[in-house]
Parts: sequence; C-alpha cells; structure tokens
Amino acid sequence: MNFLEVERLIEALKTAKKDFECHIYNTNAPGGHLFNRLDTAIGRESRAEIWRFLNQYLHPPHPLQ
Repeated sequence: MNFLEVERLIEALKTAKKDFECHIYNTNAPGGHLFNRLDTAIGRESRAEIWRFLNQYLHPPHPLQ
C-alpha cells in the first residue's frame, strides 16, 4: 500500500467519524514498510508500539522482550 492509499483511508475514516489511530513512519526506515529488522532502534520501537496498542484490546500473554 503506498502513502496515497493510506491518506485516502485516513480521510475515509475521518469522514465516517471512526475512532482510529495511525502512525506514519519515515519512508526511509530500515527494513522498509514491514519493519522486519529488529537489529535497528526504529524496528524495535515499532514492534513495541504495536504490542502496546494491541495489549490495550487483546491482552496478549507475553510482553515483547
């Protein structure tokens, strides 16, 4: 999904008055869109941010280590 598609999705959610959160990462982040490189600070922080978000709703049994 490219950034223009994401912008359209965000606008559609706002128009529909949906409750949502989003975080747009730097397009030059190591590992690209998937942040699959845990050997970088931004990769580790993005995983921790995702875990914190999911934990609010799903309460997973094991925290990110």
